[in-house]
Amino acid sequence: MAPAWIGLAECDPLTEEGVLYADRLRLGGVAVDLEIYRGVVHGFIQFGRAIPEAMTAHNDAARALRQAFGAH
Repeated sequence: MAPAWIGLAECDPLTEEGVLYADRLRLGGVAVDLEIYRGVVHGFIQFGRAIPEAMTAHNDAARALRQAFGAH
């Protein structure tokens, strides 16, 4: 299985489900990189440069893709 990157917002009612999903993937042998971004709500990643956490999440997602495809 391909590795998974999961980015979650700390103040999202769905965060717990995201953590459980990551746990299930790990139980299935999948390498999981789980990031929980503090103090933000669902959809924060859409704010791009407006909030630092969104920019960090963009960079983290890009890093995960580079690693998954072997590009450094």
